[in-house]
Amino acid sequence: MSSASSRFAGPALLFFVPGSVAQLHAEGEEFDTRDVVSLSDLRANDESDDECRVYLIGRRSSPNVSRYRDFLARNLVRSRWVDIERDPLVHLLGVGGLEGKSLPLFLFPDGSCLETPPAEGAELFTELRAELAERVGLHARPIKELYDLLVVGAGPAGLTAAVYAASEGLDTIVVERHAPGGQAGTSSRIENFPGFPNGISGKELAEAIYAQALRFGAEIIVGADMVSARREPDDTIEITLVNGSHVRARAAVGAPGVHYRRLDAPGVEELIGSGVYYGSAIVEAAFHRGGNVFVVGGANSAGQAALHFAKYAASVTMVIRGASLDQRMARYLVDRLEAEPSTTVRVRSRITRAVGDGRLERLVIADETASEEVELPADALFIMIGGIPVSERVEGWLRRDENGFMVTGVDVLAGGDRDRWWPLERDPYPLEASQPGVFIAGDARHGSVKRVASAVGEAAMAVQLVHRYLAALPQ
Repeated sequence: MSSASSRFAGPALLFFVPGSVAQLHAEGEEFDTRDVVSLSDLRANDESDDECRVYLIGRRSSPNVSRYRDFLARNLVRSRWVDIERDPLVHLLGVGGLEGKSLPLFLFPDGSCLETPPAEGAELFTELRAELAERVGLHARPIKELYDLLVVGAGPAGLTAAVYAASEGLDTIVVERHAPGGQAGTSSRIENFPGFPNGISGKELAEAIYAQALRFGAEIIVGADMVSARREPDDTIEITLVNGSHVRARAAVGAPGVHYRRLDAPGVEELIGSGVYYGSAIVEAAFHRGGNVFVVGGANSAGQAALHFAKYAASVTMVIRGASLDQRMARYLVDRLEAEPSTTVRVRSRITRAVGDGRLERLVIADETASEEVELPADALFIMIGGIPVSERVEGWLRRDENGFMVTGVDVLAGGDRDRWWPLERDPYPLEASQPGVFIAGDARHGSVKRVASAVGEAAMAVQLVHRYLAALPQ
């Protein structure tokens, strides 16, 4: 087991942070990680900050363009978005060089391009994102062959697990498929997290915990999704990443979080990224300045998003199935929404159709109270409903409930399936999944409380259980 010293020494290697690549030391030199500060500060101090690392070229309706913009922005990669339909330089210089190219495409300072496939699905997006991560200098592959602890997910739970594990002497690696902060990192303001009387943005919270994890020596991979997991003959846990690399560890904490449920209405899927978005997509808010924005969902995250969009949009309409926001939303958010003149709430309503030619133009909304449908002009639709756990990669390997949430502790043994799901004589520890040494924390765990504070608490507890598990292993 490696030391948790705050100093690195040894052979030359690279230490990566989102948006900044810095060589820590040559042979025999040392780097004091106590100097690590926030990601924004690191970017501000980066001498190469004046250089754009990548140009993202396309139309606002190009497939997944909003997701690529979000990936680059949240990882603090200095980039420029070139809209070929709106950028005046494009109009002046023409687009002859783009003929036959599939958009969006990425142009790098050396003149090379990374082109997206013509029909880009979910799998192709993850593969291209992983390649993009490496091309812009993010840390996307592990440095070592074996770690004490693997953490999957860099949301508040995953980053907290990294902080505690690395500070307590465990050689720790974190694998994050998109950007530090997870879903919470997209929140414009978290106001009920203890210790922040004026609230804190999800981005700021993520940056702070990320910097702590780095300071204690955790290694963090960004942009490489996990595609499979297995237990090796030596009882270590190994995962394969979409870029073909492998990460092996003696124990693991899974904190992959959740993503929003798909909205089943005609026209929605065809317009994703072209005015229709899943999540708050904060980076897109300014694009809809003066427009008519709709938010589907009635939980706290939807309320915070609506208040944020109200700073830019002419109108913000929340669409909820319930009779009032009070059913799922904190009272302080309800009060603020009621006081915001540009925000309205359509209760007992649902989106039945999205309409647009290449971009969202109108929404059809069914009003159950009035028993009628109305068609309204719309520039953007942000969908924030439900919570689907990111657990499909471990289907059949870890026990999950009927909704895909990963089962832990005594629930692993429920239903008389002990022989199928649990190989040891001892019972599973609290938070331990159906594979010994794999612990689950945060929103993707069956029975979890969907709050940031509870997620970080579970992560701290999971690390203590990792210590117990490792101590019981044969030396």
